[in-house]
Amino acid sequence: MLALAGLLLVPLVGCGTVSRVVRLDTGQGPPLVVTPRRGAQPVQLREDEFKASLAKVAREVRPAANPLQHARRLMLDSLWHEDVYLKWTGRRLELDPEGEVAHRAAQQCLELTHAYGRWCERQGRPRDCLSLLKGGPVLNADGRYALAMEFALGSVWNETRDAFKDMANPEVVRSTLVSAMATYLMLWSMPEPVSKGLAASLTAGLIAYLGVDTVWSLIQGWRLLVAEADRATTFAELREAGERFGRVMGKNSARVFVLLTTAAIGNTAGLAVKGPGLPGATQAAVLAESQAGFRWAAVGEVNSVAVSAEGSFTIALAPGAVAMAAWAGDSSSPTRSTLEPGQYARESIPARGPGRDFTVAEREAVNELGRKHGCHTCGARNPGTRSGDFIPDHQPPSQLAPGQPQRLYPHCKACSLRQGGEVNAELRRK
Repeated sequence: MLALAGLLLVPLVGCGTVSRVVRLDTGQGPPLVVTPRRGAQPVQLREDEFKASLAKVAREVRPAANPLQHARRLMLDSLWHEDVYLKWTGRRLELDPEGEVAHRAAQQCLELTHAYGRWCERQGRPRDCLSLLKGGPVLNADGRYALAMEFALGSVWNETRDAFKDMANPEVVRSTLVSAMATYLMLWSMPEPVSKGLAASLTAGLIAYLGVDTVWSLIQGWRLLVAEADRATTFAELREAGERFGRVMGKNSARVFVLLTTAAIGNTAGLAVKGPGLPGATQAAVLAESQAGFRWAAVGEVNSVAVSAEGSFTIALAPGAVAMAAWAGDSSSPTRSTLEPGQYARESIPARGPGRDFTVAEREAVNELGRKHGCHTCGARNPGTRSGDFIPDHQPPSQLAPGQPQRLYPHCKACSLRQGGEVNAELRRK
């Protein structure tokens, strides 16, 4: 195991040598297969922009009295999933109720818990400073992993402390964040690893900022940490396991992980609304398309992410969340043509003419239809515009059908841009 740890002890920079693929499953036909572009560099977050953005998104984080329980409710998509998770993690430290070995292990667990309390006190914090003992008097498996995560983030805690300094309960917010991050990574250590809901959005965000290879290395590094944390018999061993993972992760990946997790758990909208406004979002949008074939602006429409044993990702998402480049050359694409009312077209309003001088009432009516039915071409519920408004789309396009009666349908930004290219191509053919 030490040899494996040595191999992993390199900061994550997205330079894997294994050729991985990303499969995009829209539920309509076979998945699209995307091969991540080689040589892509992760988004780099400067200290000043990290602290400023973290201070902003952290204001919406609800401090949790029981962070581990709260984290499970956030990251697991159902009570059934939570029950499976608890049974699986509980078995990892399950002891034979009889014999000297079991007695010695119980004593070691108790001593580790006392050492955790002393460590908190040495820092001038409450004895249970991370609120890891809300479920019992000793550190359980979840508590060990969260404590290891606290140590792994040592390189960014000073910056995080600065960002949280004006908050009413900075220590509780810190505990909430640590537990959420540890619980999220534990999803990848379970059999048949998959993330859904909020956790799926977070996975997509990490891929967009760090790239597929780096996220896979992060998952592998955490799995090693879990094995080491399970075997740890002393506080020092647990601390070393966490710090080793922190060195594998590196400061920039730690900043990205902290910022995206904080944004994701802040409110129900999470990354779907906050993602496009985070520092580095422009580069992340490019990386999301070149690495995984999805639109960063539509991250809220990612439903689940699964990972195979060899590190290939399968992303289930709405058709409108797929990047245009991923559809290129795919004849089965449900969004291939935007030159007629799409398969998601339900209602529309009459157009006054071919001009784009829409009235407030027309824009509001189109937005209402978009919120109700989504983009008429791809079904996206997030239009991907800076304003959050759907784009009124003339059907049929006036340049191809001059003088014909038209109606207005809601369009997302991606389909609107695609339509411009298709119209120009059609005009050239004529």
